[in-house]
Amino acid sequence: MTMSSTGHRLTAAKRYSVIACAILVSACSGTDTRRQANQEFEYLNQTVKPELVIADGLDAPLYTQRFDVPELAEGTEDYPVGRAVDVRSPVQILALSPLVRVQEGSENVTVWFNSRSSQDDISAQVWTLLANFLADKKVAIAKLDDVNHTLETDWLINQETFDEFREVSEYELKQRYKFTLLAGENKRTVGLQVDLIDHEERLEGTKVDNELSKGDSRRFAVQMLNLLNIYYEIDRIEGNNKETEQQKASKLKIDFVDQKHPVITLNIPFDDAWKLLPMVLNKVGMTVEDEDKLAASMLISFDEQTDDYWIDNKITRVTLAEDDYRIQVGEINGHTSIAFFGEDKQPLSAEVMSQLFISLKDAADVLRAEKAAE
Repeated sequence: MTMSSTGHRLTAAKRYSVIACAILVSACSGTDTRRQANQEFEYLNQTVKPELVIADGLDAPLYTQRFDVPELAEGTEDYPVGRAVDVRSPVQILALSPLVRVQEGSENVTVWFNSRSSQDDISAQVWTLLANFLADKKVAIAKLDDVNHTLETDWLINQETFDEFREVSEYELKQRYKFTLLAGENKRTVGLQVDLIDHEERLEGTKVDNELSKGDSRRFAVQMLNLLNIYYEIDRIEGNNKETEQQKASKLKIDFVDQKHPVITLNIPFDDAWKLLPMVLNKVGMTVEDEDKLAASMLISFDEQTDDYWIDNKITRVTLAEDDYRIQVGEINGHTSIAFFGEDKQPLSAEVMSQLFISLKDAADVLRAEKAAE
């Protein structure tokens, strides 16, 4: 069944509305100089005046308590005052999908995901969503703890150039985040909490000594979660669209069939994937040395490439050791799956697979561009 023109317009409208949210989030995530109130802070230097002494024989004047400053509530003694008060409007967590629920009234930044079916492994689905979102930003997994259900990212780097008063300044922002899966009330619900764990700023290559407040850290965490929600909704909308065979072949995804050893998937049949795989592998310095289609297995060798090769081909560098590896090709959820194993016959870790996936995804994009240019 083909989608009607009305359906196409509705899907496009949904996608554009999500993109508009993405633009809004990007605009809100920029450097905001209006962090402080624009008046003086002399009130911080005020002292308590001594009480009026009433002479004997005189009546005390009537006082009003309308302007009395209340005592600080317990636990608020360390709250910011004066210049430390952030006057920016608070950032809000976006819940763009009907399958996402925002947790309000918590210091931690958390959203809850709901699966449509009790048969779905919602935890694996959220890890898969997160890994593909990070790969889209070319950020690998630095540490995955399947026991405590936490994932720490590698450095996410943003670079900007400021041109003020005819002087150009290079600004770099580096951050690392920690995502934690939280058990829900039932097997169809799982929470995802995000925390900023590392933050560095550099101006013209020099590190800026800028200690973040709790409010700043929360703002960054909310913005990261909003970008993830936007990615999730766009991916969900586009997943319902019709795709050409070429579009399907060029889409690689990383899939957490369990929470420890992810595989790479292609949305094409096994035979097509078997033909495509050697070309993609060759782009990242991997050569097929032997193959057994009946066993769905390939023996490959990896040779490190020069810096110029990765730059010229616009492919993220592969950081594997020069060695032989084995690939097992299979099928999962109607997609072709690709699992990588070392010489010890153990599957490559999630950390290694996430980095390799980014490189293979770049290689697939290069192949698609080359075919389009033919």
